[in-house]
Amino acid sequence: MSTVSASGSHPPRQEPGTLESTWRALRGRCPACGEGHLFGRFLKVAPHCTDCGQPFHHHRADDFPPYIVMFVVGHLLGYGIYVAETRFEEVPLWLHAMLWPSLAVGLCLALLQPVKGAVIGWQYGLGMHGFARASGSRVDERRTGGEVAAELRLGRPETAVAEPATPGRRDADHPRPLG
Repeated sequence: MSTVSASGSHPPRQEPGTLESTWRALRGRCPACGEGHLFGRFLKVAPHCTDCGQPFHHHRADDFPPYIVMFVVGHLLGYGIYVAETRFEEVPLWLHAMLWPSLAVGLCLALLQPVKGAVIGWQYGLGMHGFARASGSRVDERRTGGEVAAELRLGRPETAVAEPATPGRRDADHPRPLG
């Protein structure tokens, strides 16, 4: 459930972890808030969350979800065909010809959207492909780990969040090359 304050705006949300955002997106929900819809159509990702406004145009799921689906379905069907051929010798060939392709198509269609959602949620949880800059409390991926760690050690977590890195800047972790 989404709560709205008296001013009409949403209260500040705590950023979910990688597993939580992956689980939310696996169910077709926004990886940030868990309320809005991730997909506008079957495999078409919505431009943004209708509940919290999180933009989704950063995602780069590309071909990874179909590879995962093919891997899983291929192994399930391969095992099923093996068991059917070794244990059920009386099954006619026409039944095999109808059953296994139908199962392959059905499983692929059933798994493709949840797997694509999980990949997008995983990218969100890890702050990949622009999701870090879209969320104000995530560490900017362009800054070095040494800069962020130093600011956190000094007790300045507010400066360790998404700020643009200065191009060409060197520090103790990355000294200028000699010569």
